[in-house]
Amino acid sequence: MRNRNVTLGVFDAQRIVERHYEDVLAYCRRHAPVRDAAEDLAQETFLRFVRSAESYDERGKPLALLLTIARNLCADASRSVARTPQFVEMDDAAEPHACDAYPVELDSVLAGLDPDEREAIELRFDQGLGVAEAARVMGVSRFSMNRLLKRALAQVRGALAFESDGRRA
Repeated sequence: MRNRNVTLGVFDAQRIVERHYEDVLAYCRRHAPVRDAAEDLAQETFLRFVRSAESYDERGKPLALLLTIARNLCADASRSVARTPQFVEMDDAAEPHACDAYPVELDSVLAGLDPDEREAIELRFDQGLGVAEAARVMGVSRFSMNRLLKRALAQVRGALAFESDGRRA
């Protein structure tokens, strides 16, 4: 079997940074222990990605690997300040991202989810990763990812139905 690992060139790495920087930064803003650390964590994510470029597998999506690195960095940062990862609200001065188009009630529903469920929804629908890629980022099996998504989506549907008509769906 042929080795599918490739070495990224400078232009390939630059293209990946340009294409995915905003997604990684948005992820870090939501998962960093303090808002001020998000940009540093995003930059560190790309540094580690470039340093490990010789082991980059061309079959995978770069975004999945970048988000895996970002997730680990955010978790490490949270541990270093002795805090658990929290959902960080973006302020009005932040650059717009796909999740900013959600209605306010959806934001509050998502904020009320278990952190793993919220992250599963974010990776799958906001970042556009497939189930297998999102599972790889979170370090769980595809079965566990599907279970997380199913449970989270049921809670979102129920909460939105409750808010829209004032009674439990």
